[in-house]
Amino acid sequence: MKDVEWLKNYMKEKGIDAKIIEVKKASTVKEAAEELGCSKRQIIKSIVLVAEDEPIIAIVDGTSSVDLKKVEKLVGKNVRIAGREEVPHLTGFPAGGVPPIGHNCKVILDERVLKNEKVYGGGGDEKHLLLIPPTEITKDGATTAKIRK
Repeated sequence: MKDVEWLKNYMKEKGIDAKIIEVKKASTVKEAAEELGCSKRQIIKSIVLVAEDEPIIAIVDGTSSVDLKKVEKLVGKNVRIAGREEVPHLTGFPAGGVPPIGHNCKVILDERVLKNEKVYGGGGDEKHLLLIPPTEITKDGATTAKIRK
């Protein structure tokens, strides 16, 4: 299982300009926004999808939901949202703590996320968040597209 320490080491290795913040609990957008006193649009969600046999991470801001039809068009496969119990097997991270970086699968970042200078995403578990400029997510290999509803 990957964790916060793994994420810290990954960021150091890759030279990713981001920092991990400890919070009381932030497994939902609402909890994270309240804890940080910021807009839900500054919180990002890493939604784990399954495209037939491969995992895909879809990242949208806290006010949006992923449009599965748009993702299906991009990847050319049927897509479904992974079940909570599948997330650790697919990503190495628990549901609610999946970061926007550090994955060996396709990562798609919704273009609207790039309008923020910095965003907060999963930080490895529900007690940590990752403060990161969206451009660092694309540097880590994410592609950008309009995938929100």
